[in-house]
Amino acid sequence: MQARRSRQEHETVEAQAPLSLAPMRPGSGLSDLTLRPPQRLTTTDPAMPQPGRAASVSAGLQVALAAAAATEASGGLSFLFLPVAMGAGAGLFYTAATDPGMIALLCAFAVTAGLALFARPRHIGFARTAGFAAALFAGAVAAGIEQRSGTVLLDQDVTTGITGLVEAREFDAGGRVRYLIRVISTADPELGRPPGRVRLVARAPHPPLPVGAPISGRARLSSPSGPAMPGGYDFAFRAFIDGIGAHGFFYRAPEAGDPLAQPPPGRLQTFWLGVRTVRERISARIRSVLPGDPGGIAAALAVSDRRGISEPTVDALRATGLAHILAISGLHMALAAGTLYLLIRKLLAAFPVAVEAWPVKKIAAIGALLAATAYLMISGGSVATQRAWVMLAIMLVAVLADRPALTMRNVALAAMAIILLTPSAVVGPGFQMSFAATAALISAYAVLAARKSGGQSAPSLLAGSAPGRAIILLAKAVLGLAITSLVAGLATGLFSAHHFHRLAGNGVLANVLAMPLVTFAVMPAGVLALLMMPFGLDEWPLRVMGKGLEGVIWTARYVESLGGDIVVGQIPILATVAASGGLIILVFLRSWLRLGGIALIGLGAVLALPPVRDPGPDILISEDGNLVALAGPDGLASNAARPSEFTFRQWQMALRDKPHVAPVAHKPVASAVAAAGSEDREAQGSEMESAEGEASEAATESKVLDELLASAAADRSRFHCASRGVCAAVHHRLKIIAINEAPLIGAACDRADLVVLAIPVRMRACHSGATLVTSRSLRVTGSLAIRIGPQPSPSTASPYHPRTTKPALAIDASLAGVVRPWTIQRYYDWRSRSYDVPD
Repeated sequence: MQARRSRQEHETVEAQAPLSLAPMRPGSGLSDLTLRPPQRLTTTDPAMPQPGRAASVSAGLQVALAAAAATEASGGLSFLFLPVAMGAGAGLFYTAATDPGMIALLCAFAVTAGLALFARPRHIGFARTAGFAAALFAGAVAAGIEQRSGTVLLDQDVTTGITGLVEAREFDAGGRVRYLIRVISTADPELGRPPGRVRLVARAPHPPLPVGAPISGRARLSSPSGPAMPGGYDFAFRAFIDGIGAHGFFYRAPEAGDPLAQPPPGRLQTFWLGVRTVRERISARIRSVLPGDPGGIAAALAVSDRRGISEPTVDALRATGLAHILAISGLHMALAAGTLYLLIRKLLAAFPVAVEAWPVKKIAAIGALLAATAYLMISGGSVATQRAWVMLAIMLVAVLADRPALTMRNVALAAMAIILLTPSAVVGPGFQMSFAATAALISAYAVLAARKSGGQSAPSLLAGSAPGRAIILLAKAVLGLAITSLVAGLATGLFSAHHFHRLAGNGVLANVLAMPLVTFAVMPAGVLALLMMPFGLDEWPLRVMGKGLEGVIWTARYVESLGGDIVVGQIPILATVAASGGLIILVFLRSWLRLGGIALIGLGAVLALPPVRDPGPDILISEDGNLVALAGPDGLASNAARPSEFTFRQWQMALRDKPHVAPVAHKPVASAVAAAGSEDREAQGSEMESAEGEASEAATESKVLDELLASAAADRSRFHCASRGVCAAVHHRLKIIAINEAPLIGAACDRADLVVLAIPVRMRACHSGATLVTSRSLRVTGSLAIRIGPQPSPSTASPYHPRTTKPALAIDASLAGVVRPWTIQRYYDWRSRSYDVPD
């Protein structure tokens, strides 16, 4: 009891003790005195549990969270997340299986926006939540408006006569002309759903028809294809947004139509036709001075015409992370406008009177904005170029308003403007990669600037001499390029892996070597060439531009020879969403809460690793049924010796670049049938009846299927083909037959577990219980990815298929149940001119 009383008295004395005065340094005055509480003495053992420790930790965490929240609120974090909500709304709209109702979306936007405005003075948290919901519905409404301006897509491949007007033309390296044609009429047959615009290639030599000229000819039209596999890029959606309803080729050289029979173009159309003519002349002039790949890349940088670049050069640029220089993006727009901005400022600075009388900086900004607008028009106005122009315009307007140009708020404004103008860009790689790189660079350099301002750098030994200063300047420039390439590469690598299934391992090295050439030689010389081209003085700037591009091409090929191109395969959507959310948190937040973004990025990386993510499909079927592939231990085995490069390359990249395994060729079916018929005729004489001949032919074809399956059972996970249209394989206990001949359907169903028929038939299922896939069913479902399950499922027995079980199949369709304007053509019946849409 006395010990307890003594301890209580001791604590009471400590609590009542006055604050002590202690100087901060020996010899300092009263002004240096500071108040310090006395040291608290306690007899409590630190190892003993203290009841108040958990409460103090909780209180400290609350204080830290409150301080972090205050830091984020002071930086306008809520405004930065508005474009994220708008982008989510646009993305959800376009990924929905059916069209969301516009009236419901408009009502939801009005209600949530009203709640946000009403609750703002009363409850800021509720107001912000309602504001984010309103932004989400605003993005969906913008997507719905954009969807209404889409074009009609061709419902099936057809040969017909085309009459229209040339809207644009391009020349490839082989001299072929690719026309963009506004369709006026079709004939022989007349299409019930004619596309508004088509893109056709003219292979036959002919005098190229100018932009705006009427054109006619017989052409083969193909409908835009859907995703090559579930989760892949939907080319039909992109064609729908771009307003191109079909593509194909002329059978013969196209002819010039009757100008008097065409409606006269309006003023706006005449203006854009003139702009396209200027684009064509610029491209032709550049290629006349710079032949080969340098000229093709220069034309791509000037007017977005990439047709003259060879495929090996494009592959080298992609493998080294330099393919971004082919698209007119924010980098090119900034370099072009920045070059003119500096040129105007330097010219005006040469006149002191002008500097004193006029706002030189703002005049230069206006000139740069006009130059960027002209660059936008002559480059074709693609989505990437529009996005770059909007970002640059907002930054130049900030300069005119004496505000900081490169801020995260301006990036958010640019993103909102682009989502409102072209909401479909949200689901494309260009929008995602450009804004990820821009936001990441602004955030990274803000951190570096804060650290630099907070510390003092030691004087360098080289700073005193002119050569030393030059060395320091060069080192800083190289370091800046390395940091820029690293940050941008890390930010865009996530989306590159998701959309293109590859990463450029040596991308930083390639960008450090090539971007100085692009920044200081290629783009300035290109801008100067465009300015001097009307006066005929553009040759020497183009020569300088060409030399710089030769260096870029050499760099790409050299870095590609070092290796480092990583094929990662198809990334799960959950992994991309998690990592994207982590990147947003990491670049937007300024407090320690941004570390949560690193955790989300790590979660996305874990979900993308092979032990966690799905191993991929076992069987892939193209949307027309002509190509089937098996993912086996030796590679990707197909039923074609030379499969379609367009489809098969996408499959290979999605499955981590599996090598192609060609089918084993057997005796053709026609030869086998003929030989069998000859033997039968010799044995039975000329009196053999036709019915017996047909039965013999069917038996021979069935025998061919039996032989193919027997051969495939001994050489699994590989197709064995008697011809291009009759193939069989055994893959993971599953018997597969791929055919394009209707008489073989019954025999194939009796012998296989999976039958792929590459012709349209109304038969929906095999009576034997085998899974039947036809080109008619694929027209609705799109391409298929099939996984073979471990457990067998019941099956109907047949004389040739005595088993009562077959492996379970999990079938994933690209477009099953998706009824949108870019898929509705799949349900159109041209005979009845009606749609057979499922309920």
